[in-house]
Amino acid sequence: MLTSPSCSHEVREVYPNKFIVFDDKRIYVLNTLFHLPELYMLACIIDYFTNSPMYERCSQHSDSVASVDSAENTKTVPRNDSGVMCGEIFMPFESIFQDVRNAVDKVHDSGLLKQLTLDNLRKYVHKDERLPVLFNRMRAHGSKLFLLTNSDFSYTDKIMTYLLNGFENRSWQSYFDYVVVDAKKPGFFEGGTTLREVDTESGTLKLGVHMGPMKAGRVYAGGSVNTLSQMLGISGKEAIYFGDHIFGDILKSKKIRGWRTFLVVPELGQELNVWHDKRHLFARLGELDSKVSEIFRQYDSTATTKPDIGVIQESIREVVHEMDMSYGMLGSIFRSGSRQTHFAGQMIRYADLYSSTFLNLLHYPFFYLFKAPTMEMPHESTVDPELPIDTSMNLSYRGRSTSLKSVSFDGSRENGLEEVARDIVIDDASCSKGHVPHLRADTPRRITHHHDVDDSDDESSSPESSSSDLKANGHEDENGADQVQA
Repeated sequence: MLTSPSCSHEVREVYPNKFIVFDDKRIYVLNTLFHLPELYMLACIIDYFTNSPMYERCSQHSDSVASVDSAENTKTVPRNDSGVMCGEIFMPFESIFQDVRNAVDKVHDSGLLKQLTLDNLRKYVHKDERLPVLFNRMRAHGSKLFLLTNSDFSYTDKIMTYLLNGFENRSWQSYFDYVVVDAKKPGFFEGGTTLREVDTESGTLKLGVHMGPMKAGRVYAGGSVNTLSQMLGISGKEAIYFGDHIFGDILKSKKIRGWRTFLVVPELGQELNVWHDKRHLFARLGELDSKVSEIFRQYDSTATTKPDIGVIQESIREVVHEMDMSYGMLGSIFRSGSRQTHFAGQMIRYADLYSSTFLNLLHYPFFYLFKAPTMEMPHESTVDPELPIDTSMNLSYRGRSTSLKSVSFDGSRENGLEEVARDIVIDDASCSKGHVPHLRADTPRRITHHHDVDDSDDESSSPESSSSDLKANGHEDENGADQVQA
């Protein structure tokens, strides 16, 4: 565990090539707003133990398994472990982390945090009169709405009553076709749990397992994504799921069920403000990167002297630091300098849409086609349109330059048959014994497939997104097929 801001040597010691394998046994990703208090608490505790004169820091990579205070006093330290020691008490950083994790879980499980929220709803819950408007428009458009939450019914009922009651003379349950509490996400998207109906009068679960179809207006607990999908009569991309947890909501629903996903990122508003005000820093970073490229462009494999780019690298570090601090002590959640964060990578891969609030959908028709902007690949960005391509390089041509009526194939490799076989077309009428039929498929004369199956003819005329606070992601699915998410 790294314990100070300036710890480049520690990074190189623990990760010589700076390559991190995200192993669940040793890596815990904190990437939501819920994790900020936990992260701050953990940082404070680690800072206390590592800087207190009462505790001694134990190196993770120490070869010895013991340190000796005197001839009679030997303190045993577990080998290849990292932590702090006071007298005969050794505390691994892993143990400290787990204690904090358990304490945070206990606060959540005890219900204390939820009760404090309920005692001061105006402070902790933002009420917006546009919320019932959006729900009504969605249902008027023919969509079915469901609420899926890990909270119990008692807490859900109080929160939703505060959010929706008072605008219209109706209960909050009437805005949804189905309501599922105690969903136990992300397990809900895998095996799930027993589906039971909730007695809304007492807030308790009814006896037995619910076996019949889920009925509108009632509240259920547990269940699984398969059960909910059957009740809604949907599969895959027919559903769009809104959530604010990248792992429990977005990643699992996308990977396991193939649902469309909408990630709510409350920090996005602040990120856009900083990006607008500090855009010149990112431009400066691009200029410095270009300078490095121009310097190395002058060298080839005959060069023996490495150019000195230390001044430029120091300038890059200063610009990156200024950019990070513009977002706050923890920097941007999306980037560090010109690099994307792990959170940004997951969001781009699994979130079809993302925004600071899903209420931004009020500004779009429900038939709107969201498409991600076209992005150049690294090799495409290096091409200068003003300069000709070097044709002296070995080009692997994939076109068809030769057309033969037939070709004899006897299993030999004479006359370079394996080289010319790529560029020949077989005339089926001339095929006879000793000839190879259909050596190459016919060149397509019409469109045979769509990279995005949702780009149907009637959708292709829809306008494309230009919102600065509602973003569409274009990425590949799990099978590598190119997708443009709508």
